[in-house]
Amino acid sequence: MQGHLVIADISGYTQFLTDSELEHGNGIIADLLNSIIDATAAPLALSSIEGDAVFLYGEMAEGMYGQTILESVEMLYCAFADALADQVLNTTCECNACINIKGLGLKIVMHCGEYVLASVGGMTTLSGPDVIAVHRLLKNHIIEETGIEHYFLITDQCVKALEVESVVASWTPHTEEYEHIGEVGGYVSSLEDVYAMLKLQSEDKVAQVGAWNTAKGQTLAPPSLVWDYIMDPRKRVEFIPVAAQMELKELAEGRIAPGTEFHCAHGDGAITLFKVKDMRPHSYITLTVEFAEGSTVKYTYYLVPSGSGTRIFQHAEAPAIDGVPVPELATEDYKTAWNDMMRENIEILTKLADETVQQFQNA
Repeated sequence: MQGHLVIADISGYTQFLTDSELEHGNGIIADLLNSIIDATAAPLALSSIEGDAVFLYGEMAEGMYGQTILESVEMLYCAFADALADQVLNTTCECNACINIKGLGLKIVMHCGEYVLASVGGMTTLSGPDVIAVHRLLKNHIIEETGIEHYFLITDQCVKALEVESVVASWTPHTEEYEHIGEVGGYVSSLEDVYAMLKLQSEDKVAQVGAWNTAKGQTLAPPSLVWDYIMDPRKRVEFIPVAAQMELKELAEGRIAPGTEFHCAHGDGAITLFKVKDMRPHSYITLTVEFAEGSTVKYTYYLVPSGSGTRIFQHAEAPAIDGVPVPELATEDYKTAWNDMMRENIEILTKLADETVQQFQNA
């Protein structure tokens, strides 16, 4: 079976437990590990907890947008960092465990390759040379050679499988060599930088209160799979009926980010411009789109976990020109036209997402 292999390993674990009260220290580590597990998103799933590490795997999802999968891994660190910050902020305890918590960190390695699933003692385990390789990758010289302590290492095999060459072009190339495995090349990025940028990003969202229009839907798919449809230009044309082709412009270091433009080509040769204003992976994205008489409409998709599925909400502001609302374009006729268009888009989106879930379940 071909798939993704990911290990999220808590750094500073040994010294933390050695210098801390065992009961309290173990409780803190358990909370941090749970934060990683809770943030795990399709196509990744939990394989096992290995002391201070979480081992995840996922079958290679054909056609899934590479950026979606990279962000799924990066969000593991963001969940960990949020949990760590909460622990520091909300404790008044002066025990060694609570004092030493700031010394904990997280490093993540990701490899793509072949593995075999087997049942051992009632538990599902993974085996194979690539499973060995991803574990060996935790023993590396990344910190010494790059100075990056909280890192994300992705191997060349993964880069090729996910087609994310343009994304990792700005990362730091890195190579390790292991006995019986040989040379393993890849790229390293700073997870602390990812988290810092996410925190610095100003939120730009359309709230339900005061929204000009609201549309909603429900799907069996988890937020990560719905997000993949919203972000992947190849999939966006599937739930936007007027779109014949979608092209990306203004990427940020090879990936979709605030400022990125979706150029939507219609069959009649016309182009509609969608522009990303703000986004948080798997959670929400705010865009503007060209509307009537030179105006634009700003709207936000919210993806809200609901059991194993997702509730989708889309709230829109009234049409505006250069940010100034245009009352004559906020009429009931225009509102009905917009609402009909968005309801159709979300109905198609939820149907496609449900079909994707069925494909995963039948695989």
